[in-house]
Amino acid sequence: MPNQTKSKNRVTLGKIAEMAGVSKCAVSLALKGSRKISEAVRRKIKRIADANGYRGSALLSTVMSNIKTGRSCDFLETIVLINANRSKDAPKRFPIFEKYINGIMAEASHLGYSVYSVWLHDEKLTQQRLKKILVNRGIRGGVIIGHADDTILPERFSQIWRDFKFVSAGLRTFNPTLDFISPDKFLIAQYATAQIIKKGYRRPAIVLDAHIDEIVEGRFIGGFLRAQLALPEKSRISPFLDVARAKKKNEIFIDWVKKNKPDVIFSVSNATAEWLDEIYTKLPNSVEIVRLERNSIGEGWVGIDMNYELVGRLAVRKLFDILNTRAGMGDIDVSTCTIVEPHWNKNLVLERIPPRGKLPRGSKR
Repeated sequence: MPNQTKSKNRVTLGKIAEMAGVSKCAVSLALKGSRKISEAVRRKIKRIADANGYRGSALLSTVMSNIKTGRSCDFLETIVLINANRSKDAPKRFPIFEKYINGIMAEASHLGYSVYSVWLHDEKLTQQRLKKILVNRGIRGGVIIGHADDTILPERFSQIWRDFKFVSAGLRTFNPTLDFISPDKFLIAQYATAQIIKKGYRRPAIVLDAHIDEIVEGRFIGGFLRAQLALPEKSRISPFLDVARAKKKNEIFIDWVKKNKPDVIFSVSNATAEWLDEIYTKLPNSVEIVRLERNSIGEGWVGIDMNYELVGRLAVRKLFDILNTRAGMGDIDVSTCTIVEPHWNKNLVLERIPPRGKLPRGSKR
């Protein structure tokens, strides 16, 4: 009987996690002394474990070995991956989202998380139903991607944003304003423009839909304008933002090109690049087109890797920190931003720019 009582009252990782307000995986990491957990949280968990007479087990040793070697925990916590795009198949249609997801899944596996996916704009998905799903699966938070159409998350899920913890991958969100991880769009545009100028082009231009400029808070434009300071003022061309109207009436853009006489044009989104390809034969012979984003390797400005998968990985790591921080820290009403620097392949940057002069009509960039 005494042995049965002792077994019944034995303190487990789950009980320690509940008392500390963190996940079981966080308790495991803390008891191992992992620096993935803050020092204050490690002390708190150790204090709770000692006070309740916790003793390690063979299972714990095995789990800790798995973590050390990069394998996931045997006892998993689930996080939710929310596709906030209005299109359910956006992760398949847009390579950027797919790369975010690849990074999210990789880091989740590394930290011991399983991932449950939800499409936010499912007509059958109500706030009550989503909350029930999260609670029943023991989900405390997740990562949001795909909100390129609207950075203001739906008000009908306001209780979800309030009661659970989320991190945004790619873009800042408003109402609520979440912690977010983003590629360094300012540096991408600044570096690309600087390299074009070094290549000998003297009238670079950028074509960007005004909506995209708005949701990235002017970072592409800012980097482009900063790099243009290396040129004489008379050579600087203001960005073309009226893409939506120009797609309906191409002459608007053609007239802009004739007036400003750019020798190279940057396009940021694939949609814009495809539109420019369609009307390329109408542009002056001397204009080159360079894509800053691409559908696949070997297409466009391949000298720049925007590290989208790393953005996804860091979003999960940020979520891990939020879920396992000290009680009360997650309630501070200040969002944070992590900017991910792109990776540069300087040789490819220079080689991918077509030689100046006339190109075969209709050729793809």
